[in-house]
Amino acid sequence: MSILTDAMIFSRASEYAIQAMLYLAKRWLDERKEKAPANNRVRHGYIQTKEIADAHGMPYYFLAKLVQDLTRAGLVTSTKGPGGGIRLARDPGKITVLDVARSVDNLQYVTDCVIGYEKCSPDHPCPLHHDWEKIRARIFEVIRDKTLADLVKDATFHDGRLMAPRTSQAEAS
Repeated sequence: MSILTDAMIFSRASEYAIQAMLYLAKRWLDERKEKAPANNRVRHGYIQTKEIADAHGMPYYFLAKLVQDLTRAGLVTSTKGPGGGIRLARDPGKITVLDVARSVDNLQYVTDCVIGYEKCSPDHPCPLHHDWEKIRARIFEVIRDKTLADLVKDATFHDGRLMAPRTSQAEAS
């Protein structure tokens, strides 16, 4: 594997939280399409945390802890008992990737030195500081601006996971 495929931008906690929230967002939007009543109010169903964990191969108890963080942040609501589970607390068009990542992580990559120097700043830059500053700003811009709805609107489920539509080579270049 190349170093690029091994590189992680998000912590494992953020990755799992984002995957779970995308799963919930897709289900939310699919329910809206299916039900669309005359008064345009859809009551979104609860999804069991275990269903999400199984679909993504996540440890259930780790995801359950993340769900507590997501609940405290006001991103999901949960209920116990038969028919219980979790669901988005608000429209996926109003929840950004940054909202999700912030709810479970401190997002050090936004502020820390890319090579780990303790004191790295524009006044005392490391050798990669100026290049990384541009990359970091772009990453932050993307996760700040992309909503869950943006990411799932054209996605489809494959083996329980969401997949974006493939782009053709012509579109990619």
